[in-house]
Amino acid sequence: MKRVLVFLVMAIIAIGSFAFAEDGIYEDRVVIGSFQALSGPVAPIGVSMRKGMDAYFNWVNANGGVYGRKIDLIVVDDQFTPSRTVVEVRRLVEQDRVFSIVGGLGTPGILAVMDYLNDRGVPFVYQGGGSSLFAIPPKEYVFTVQPHYTTEGQIAAKYMMETLGAKRVAIVYRADDAGREGLNAMSKWLVDNGYPAALVAKLPVDPSKVTFDSEILKLLELGVDAVYLLMWIPQSPNFLLQAQEYGLDATLVGSYANPDITLIQLAGQAAEGFQALAWVAADPEDEGFLKHIEIYQETFPDELPNAFAAAGFIAAEVFTEGLRRAGENPTREKLARALETMDGWTGFITPEITYGPFDPDDNFCRTGVLQMYVMEVKNQEWTTLHDWITLE
Repeated sequence: MKRVLVFLVMAIIAIGSFAFAEDGIYEDRVVIGSFQALSGPVAPIGVSMRKGMDAYFNWVNANGGVYGRKIDLIVVDDQFTPSRTVVEVRRLVEQDRVFSIVGGLGTPGILAVMDYLNDRGVPFVYQGGGSSLFAIPPKEYVFTVQPHYTTEGQIAAKYMMETLGAKRVAIVYRADDAGREGLNAMSKWLVDNGYPAALVAKLPVDPSKVTFDSEILKLLELGVDAVYLLMWIPQSPNFLLQAQEYGLDATLVGSYANPDITLIQLAGQAAEGFQALAWVAADPEDEGFLKHIEIYQETFPDELPNAFAAAGFIAAEVFTEGLRRAGENPTREKLARALETMDGWTGFITPEITYGPFDPDDNFCRTGVLQMYVMEVKNQEWTTLHDWITLE
């Protein structure tokens, strides 16, 4: 009888301990979640981003995990549809009880769930989108990495005016929040830096638009020197093909979602000379870059990671570093505090990142990368054209 009572007491203690354990933390694993467009028109990005995450986490797990715990990634397909994002993320948090959300893709979906995650104290590490609303005003449990469109819009303007020496510039942008943010940032930099009349065309396009005849004819009419294309695949290669057909002779500078082999495959020779902003550390002679390829090919042999896979790799890399710093008994709170200790940290391909203690009045305590460089398609390959550009 006593043995039975002892067993029951131990069982109750075990159940109670499990009930109060941190969500997603088990003796042998850490369960995290992500949302990606694994089907639908944006699937080429979502599938690649997942592959980058899978590759890095597989490598971590094959090398003993983090303090003996393997990282178990659950990826849901939201099809780049915010209403689906909300449903799937709530399921990850409330049913799968994930420890953290890592690397969600798409500005609309991210905006739809970030307050929910922050209010529940679920760390959201890396957002695959460019809205400054992810970081400004700062949210305690939302950690951005890639540059937002306010940063990019200003850097694009600075590059076109100061490096290219353009006199008449234009922007063709998606008619959504991301596009408008880039437009506003570009316009403000030009005014603030003495070029109030340089922006001669602001051309919004529907995010689903596939032909750009009217926009290109307008650019030809205005005789622009340089154009900032705040759009991405599949729109940007279509624009390049049509710009070639019409003979548009202006320097085209794309947003950072463009420097990927997929764009060259879709646009062919029309991509030659196309420039794009970039932020992922991608020096082919750098040991970290070569290690990232080696890690990727351990999961996907004979395949080179594209830019979107690199983004997923970085998301996994930043989260794992935070998890290591959180110690042997991690909690969501410890993860957030651990990420705040990253001061000028870099990874295999992650450029310098600094976070700080949460301060609602500090717009930089959750902001990620604040510098970018320029790549160009040369002989059907992406090559580095210009070194890092900052706004200082």
